[in-house]
Amino acid sequence: MEGQQKYHIVLETLDIKEATYVWHISKDTPLFKNELEQINQKLNWIRSHGHQSFLESKSKNFSKIIHDYSDDKKGFYRWKNALEKRMY
Repeated sequence: MEGQQKYHIVLETLDIKEATYVWHISKDTPLFKNELEQINQKLNWIRSHGHQSFLESKSKNFSKIIHDYSDDKKGFYRWKNALEKRMY
């Protein structure tokens, strides 16, 4: 997804407690390619070592949105607002 200042790579997790992972990367072409490759390496790490191991590593330019469906009517709107706040 494209924000005003950065591109945002969004991953929906399906096999664990539901969450949305968001990486924020530069729009500068040389940096973009490097940062995209780093994200690919992190995805490989997740596949090999699991989500929890990745989350404990405190990755830069990364945020996580927990899905909260405790109130069925507001869960989607909370998620959408949290995602939009990260799209800078």
